[in-house]
Amino acid sequence: MKEADNIVNIYPEYDGAGNAHYKLFSQPKGGKLIQQCVVYPERVIPIIFIPGVMGSNLKSTRYEGEKVWNLDSLVGIANSWFAAKATVRKEKLSPLTTEVDDSGKVDEKAEPFLLLTRKERGWGSVAYTSYAPFLCWLQDVLNDFGPMENSERGKLLNSVQPMETGEITLEKAEVELTYRYLYPVYAMGYNWLKSNTDSAHQLGKKIKEITEFYQSKGRKCEKVILVTHSMGGLVARHYTQNMGGEEHVLGVVHGVMPALGAAATYRRMKAGTEYPAGRVDGWIGSQVQGGDAEAMTAVLAQAPGPLQLLPGKAYGMRWLKIMDGEDVLFFPKEDPYREIYLQRNKWWGLCDEHFINPELNSKLIKNDKDWYRYEEIIKDEVRPFIEDLYGKYHPNTYAFYSADKSFLSYGDVCWQSKTPFIEQWVNQGRSRNVENGRPLDKTEKFNRRTVSAPLAGEGWAQGIYQSWRLLPPGEAGDGTVPVRSGRIAAHYLRARYQVSVGHESAYKHKQAQQFTLRALVKIIQDIQQTALAY
Repeated sequence: MKEADNIVNIYPEYDGAGNAHYKLFSQPKGGKLIQQCVVYPERVIPIIFIPGVMGSNLKSTRYEGEKVWNLDSLVGIANSWFAAKATVRKEKLSPLTTEVDDSGKVDEKAEPFLLLTRKERGWGSVAYTSYAPFLCWLQDVLNDFGPMENSERGKLLNSVQPMETGEITLEKAEVELTYRYLYPVYAMGYNWLKSNTDSAHQLGKKIKEITEFYQSKGRKCEKVILVTHSMGGLVARHYTQNMGGEEHVLGVVHGVMPALGAAATYRRMKAGTEYPAGRVDGWIGSQVQGGDAEAMTAVLAQAPGPLQLLPGKAYGMRWLKIMDGEDVLFFPKEDPYREIYLQRNKWWGLCDEHFINPELNSKLIKNDKDWYRYEEIIKDEVRPFIEDLYGKYHPNTYAFYSADKSFLSYGDVCWQSKTPFIEQWVNQGRSRNVENGRPLDKTEKFNRRTVSAPLAGEGWAQGIYQSWRLLPPGEAGDGTVPVRSGRIAAHYLRARYQVSVGHESAYKHKQAQQFTLRALVKIIQDIQQTALAY
């Protein structure tokens, strides 16, 4: 019998106070079995995953038990929202009548050494369809206490992952240190319809709750690590840099974060959710999220969170283009809020006010109350959040993004005109004022608008009929976040990695996972500057 075959591992059981107990067994005199008690680390570094917009499950606060936005399966969410009317969306997807639903699907696994189940660690609050594979993988690789050479962490020592900026090549001592701590992986769903400021406050409460829990069980637990997806990164940054949360966070890993905003948010308000041409699954997904301007505006005009994804001043100027033949208008020139987002009477302004309240849309009633509420959200919640966040990052931050032309994204958004030949010929020589064109049909809600543009000069016509359409995206990215926003300036980061991934599925990609694991190993080294140091 080999020596290793003599060893029997005895795993601990835990009482309510978190104390480990071992059940040893007797053996006949002369027995050669060796009972080896498995002892897990007593020092804990929680990992908190923060999902992107629409990546958290929501339920109603008015009707007990009603699931509003549930992502346990693609079929289930499609059945709930594929053909939902704008009136239904506005009523159900309101930040005032929804809250996080943590009863979503969870793949449980026996992990008593973490003291809480995966459900208790919040996994049911986030999209199973998007995040379950990554969360399971991350929990397993961080808490694999077998031989290092056979573990995912150990294998990182024998591979190279070139960074775009920075360096995360690992040393053996760095990986060895990670085996001296325990890493319970949490997921924090949040109400993405509310302001990300509210979600950042929720994050602060969650971090306090987690650290106090492990301390109450006799464990040493001082700081957490944040791993974010998309808009979740904005929540994390606001908490650490604008709310004083940095001292409670050891480091942050951002994935495909729209650091400067996403012009796709404008596109969705004006024409519904975009999708790759020819992709039936993409089209179905767009209809679930909101396939036209009416469906999207009814929700977004009342939801600060998604509106906080709009491009801020740092995104740059002139990203909205209105192209009429050789004449091109560019916006913004100085201020996107004043020039685009708060333009009430411009056909190309962000918010078509007749779509804010679907119940009044069919009557074409101008509702000042609805518009003023939307205006307040932009002025009081959206603008301050975006502008106050610019250039602020946790000093121990790592990030990955995509710059793939296979995932074209809206960097610029372009309206292109088409003028009937007869009208073009009859009114040749007369300039037209497309900026102040009058919408001819307020029921249009896809990627086209019909507009009557005022004409200058002499002639019988006061205006000229034109149709306008939004051009497809043209900038490399991940399908949602363009390069200009995903590529965070190097001086804010410890390391930056470029990988070809789609936005929603970013953390399912093997290279993105490997980068995240390397970054976590590097972040963990800073634990030596805390009370949990050895």
